[in-house]
Amino acid sequence: MIKRSVSMSAILSENSLIFQEKQYFDKWKNFFVLAVVMVTINAVILLYVFYIFHEVPSLFLFLVAIPVLVFMITFFLFSKMEMTTEVRYDGLYIRYLPTQRTFRYFPFESIESSQRSKGEMLDRINNWRIRSYPNRTIYQCGSSEKVLIKLVNGKTLLIDSKSPDELIAAISSMKKM
Repeated sequence: MIKRSVSMSAILSENSLIFQEKQYFDKWKNFFVLAVVMVTINAVILLYVFYIFHEVPSLFLFLVAIPVLVFMITFFLFSKMEMTTEVRYDGLYIRYLPTQRTFRYFPFESIESSQRSKGEMLDRINNWRIRSYPNRTIYQCGSSEKVLIKLVNGKTLLIDSKSPDELIAAISSMKKM
């Protein structure tokens, strides 16, 4: 399902990384199959119309290329989706490619608590998105396991994670320092 890379160590590294989890969108293969089926159906219908009605201009054959181009662009964007969650010595970092090019930073002083949370039943079905509300931000990447982080200012973060216990342990260990 979701590939992940988790590393947890107490040893200082170059970027002072304590915990890292990368989750990649891997349902793009199913999307690609659906796109091929839809483009093939479109091409067959247009060629059939062109074969039956000879007076139809050949410009309509270019209509086959439009869905192909749209699906290629969408396929490329979906294949680049990645959510990276990192705990460093100075705070929590979250990056959600391709919409967030830089990490969002949450210092440990702003984190009140972190706990494990369960997602909704439909969270595993292609829910790759960031949802922002006035007091809550949800980072979804198709996982039913989540970590609820309460901030000092009253706001909350809900982060999908394939290893929520390690993420909570990393945040808790750094808050104690």
